[in-house]
Amino acid sequence: MRLLPTIGAVTALLCAQAMAQPATRLVWQPVQEYFIHRDENQQVQAGTKRLNSFTAYTHLGTDFGFHGPAEHEIEWTTDEIVVHLSQQPEAWAGMWHSLAGQARNPKRVMDFTHAFPEPVTPRYQPRVTGVMIEAAGRGRLKLEIKSPTDELLWTHMIDLSEPQYRMFVHPVAPEAVRNGKAIVWTAEPGSDVKVSSLFLGIEMPHMEWDAYTFLASFAKIARCYSIETGFVSDRAHIDEGAFESVSATGMYVLASAAAAQNDLGIVTKDYARWVLTRTHEAIKKLKTGRGLLPHFVHRHDGAYCIHPNTEYSTVDTAIYAQAMLLAAIMLEEPTVAEDLVMQLKDIDYNLLHLPGGELSHGLADDGVTLLQHGWQDWGGETALVMLMEGIANPAHRPPPMRSPGKAWQGTGFITELQSLFHPDFDSDAPDAHDGVRWLSVRRAMLGAQRAYLPKRWPHSQAALNGIYGLSAGENKVGNGYYVGGVELPDQKLVHPHYILMSASLTPQTDELYQLLERMEKARYFPPWGMVENLDVDGRTYLPMDGALNAGFEALGAYHLYARHRQVPDAIYQASLKCLQIRRAMQLFYPSVARVSSEDKEAASQ
Repeated sequence: MRLLPTIGAVTALLCAQAMAQPATRLVWQPVQEYFIHRDENQQVQAGTKRLNSFTAYTHLGTDFGFHGPAEHEIEWTTDEIVVHLSQQPEAWAGMWHSLAGQARNPKRVMDFTHAFPEPVTPRYQPRVTGVMIEAAGRGRLKLEIKSPTDELLWTHMIDLSEPQYRMFVHPVAPEAVRNGKAIVWTAEPGSDVKVSSLFLGIEMPHMEWDAYTFLASFAKIARCYSIETGFVSDRAHIDEGAFESVSATGMYVLASAAAAQNDLGIVTKDYARWVLTRTHEAIKKLKTGRGLLPHFVHRHDGAYCIHPNTEYSTVDTAIYAQAMLLAAIMLEEPTVAEDLVMQLKDIDYNLLHLPGGELSHGLADDGVTLLQHGWQDWGGETALVMLMEGIANPAHRPPPMRSPGKAWQGTGFITELQSLFHPDFDSDAPDAHDGVRWLSVRRAMLGAQRAYLPKRWPHSQAALNGIYGLSAGENKVGNGYYVGGVELPDQKLVHPHYILMSASLTPQTDELYQLLERMEKARYFPPWGMVENLDVDGRTYLPMDGALNAGFEALGAYHLYARHRQVPDAIYQASLKCLQIRRAMQLFYPSVARVSSEDKEAASQ
């Protein structure tokens, strides 16, 4: 990945467009930076290896590919695309990049006049006003934007005459691209061309950074949501219906309820209620395993069912149900809330307990075979599972957690997951179940996370920028799950979702927003949302739009917003209003979670 020392200069070339609305802000969103992650013995060149769309995707969360008679002559080296056509006066070749969804899905397009997902209200919608490409060589390079029917919506020809890389910036009239499907560059016949990156100029409407942080994070998970299917894809760039996440779907509903609050208005309350009720009805149709929901589902023979070789999951059921329950309370949908509680009571907990008394991780995809690992390790996942059972049976007392107050490997998200949903764990009173002072433990984890990289890699770009996050998520190449932590040596892969998950712990919220601004300048927090991970040296990152971490980021960004503005936190208020959650919370905090007479009266109405 090349740094862009002239980014300020090229941005100035589009100042006229950026002034179209008062105080708008121009930000460059990568379509593609042509660094590649691969094993050293793998090559992608001379047409010898095609791309796996599961792990090769644009920074927009879409697919891409090669085109032209000479496409097999394209070479993709570590940081650039190279096309040698000087000896081929009739041949041409280049690359296409879908602007929204899979290229073969004509229903997904980008409207340059409001480029964020359609549910985002007009006042928060950005405009696409420019295209920038970094290229070098001799010959001609053609840029095009096309519709789903291959209609040419915009084009510009670039004459190249220098071996050194240059940034070429060209304005686009947003009104001319209302249904953009693909952005394409083509090396014309006889040209020798190198391309290292391609960008869209995003003109953001005026808003404060706290609102922008939540907006960008919400829009990230919204791109994974399909209005057609009603589910959230595990990754934005895969086919709709191929691999959907139940827990991320619940978090999208909760994030939508937060986005609909009066002080934000990022989506309308009507939309948030529609998503809530539609999701609830869709999930109710799924076959369960002893009442547990699948972790992942896919569409098969016109209906949704568990994805093969995945599990009916206790923790994903807990995340989904608590997210949905809070959203139903926030949106004043008591019928949905009551139905969700009944679903939790219908889970056959007795058949899900392991010999030690803890709940199993779930069932195999046959819906019968009990998984032999259980929720016993201390942390937010286990707490949410315990609360789920407590909602169904408040009198149940699960066995103690193992290693109280100690997150496995020092993995960041483990100490923060529960606090995305409930405010109780902001307390430093010892909890009644294990005696853990959650707030102290969370603060200690944050301190260890912030100290790790400056101590181990003091001269790294991540350390110099103040970036942290040894957590869990996709591995460096995006084809497997990786779990890091502050107790492991020589960690070099940073999962920055932890920054937003833990953000409300920071006494000075302005410090967090300054960090996020630095991350934006380094392209780790572009308008399309935070990157999945980055190397500690800052040279490359994984731009995957993954729904699970997008959900974590959106909810964390909302709590940070509420704390920064010092406004009521609607998610936390919903938790405090819910009679069933208050009863379940007595497992941890009997004195502060006791249900008041007013709560009882409200719950009975």
